[in-house]
Amino acid sequence: MSMGNAAAEAVLAAHEQRFLAAFPAFAARLDADQVRAALERRLAQAARVETPVPHVIVHDLFEPELYALFEAAWPVDDVFKRDARARKLDLVPANAMPAADARNEGYQRLPAAIRRVWDFFVFVVNRQIVGPWLAGVFRPEIDQRLTALQGAHAAGLIPYGMQGTEDWSFRPNVGRFMIRGNGYVLKPHVDSMPYLVTALLYFPFSSNDEGCGTVLYTPERPLDFEACVKDGSTQYFDEASIACEEAVRVPYVANTLLAFPNTLTSAHGVVAPEHGYRRVFQYHLSLKGDAEKV
Repeated sequence: MSMGNAAAEAVLAAHEQRFLAAFPAFAARLDADQVRAALERRLAQAARVETPVPHVIVHDLFEPELYALFEAAWPVDDVFKRDARARKLDLVPANAMPAADARNEGYQRLPAAIRRVWDFFVFVVNRQIVGPWLAGVFRPEIDQRLTALQGAHAAGLIPYGMQGTEDWSFRPNVGRFMIRGNGYVLKPHVDSMPYLVTALLYFPFSSNDEGCGTVLYTPERPLDFEACVKDGSTQYFDEASIACEEAVRVPYVANTLLAFPNTLTSAHGVVAPEHGYRRVFQYHLSLKGDAEKV
């Protein structure tokens, strides 16, 4: 459906009306101090797990009413960029250069109330609260990756831009809403080099099976750093002839945060529902700036 027609605009308006009817005082719940206090209490209880790769799984990340608010504000499918087979739908929150990524065009069309919720989620919750906590949890892996990238950058091995190389700073990027389904499979891989930590928050439909969660694998050996850094994009273990064995399938449960550092052995993947879809919000602690493509 084209987002330029009246029918699409009506869908967006109806979504906002339903949201406001359910949460007429939603703005009061977007209180940074209150949300920070609740999140810090919850995160203080979370434990880092070392195998198969370092990771944290935080169940019930948000207070129930706040999660319900986020779930109700999840954007309608009409604003997502989709692939030809309707197996991948993506939406990127607007950044400093919207033209850099067609996946954020739909975000510009979100009604004011819906957009206010997700701006808070992206720029307050992720960037100011959860992201810095993740940086502390995975500090050893981040420092190791930064050292390696600094050496590669000095040697001229990085042919793509990363704003963070100006001072080697990083922060949570804007991320993206992801809907995957109709038999979509993502093979074991690691994320692109500018990403230091991957964070995933689950927003399942009530009909989703818990088995739709992220799969963590144990690879027989690490990927080659120089090959990964020169390419810069997502790297797949099968393409490097590296076998992987499934180790952990994270339960696909509402209001669950999964996060892990992006190392050469952080093999992960997804098996989406054969019929229907799964919903996840993904973001990274990244060396890219907001004006660079997610």
